[in-house]
Amino acid sequence: MDKLFFVALGGSVGSVVRFLVSNAMKTAWPAYASSGTLLVNVAGSLLIGFLLGTASESKGLSDSMRLLLVTGFLGGLTTFSSLAHETVQLSMREGDTSLTVGLSHLTANVLLGLAAVWCGVWLRQ
Repeated sequence: MDKLFFVALGGSVGSVVRFLVSNAMKTAWPAYASSGTLLVNVAGSLLIGFLLGTASESKGLSDSMRLLLVTGFLGGLTTFSSLAHETVQLSMREGDTSLTVGLSHLTANVLLGLAAVWCGVWLRQ
């Protein structure tokens, strides 16, 4: 039961942070309303790289902190289902460039997310 508490607590905080960041980014950058998803995905990737490092490292979090921060908070913060939906929505807009915009959004999230994990691992060393 303790494990569920840590996941639920972290997940609820992560979801609220995602909601606040997404709304703030829509206001700050209305031309790219999906920028909040990009920001939380890159930030979450950086944090998971920093918190977990690589499997070969001996430094680590306790099980409770891993459940709270990684499974819960970062699971609630990062948004693959939102990313998938936004990519399809951007790709289905009218106009010749809609598929390009959708695929660019997807590519930016994947490449910047992977780069952020590497940066997180590097920062941890």
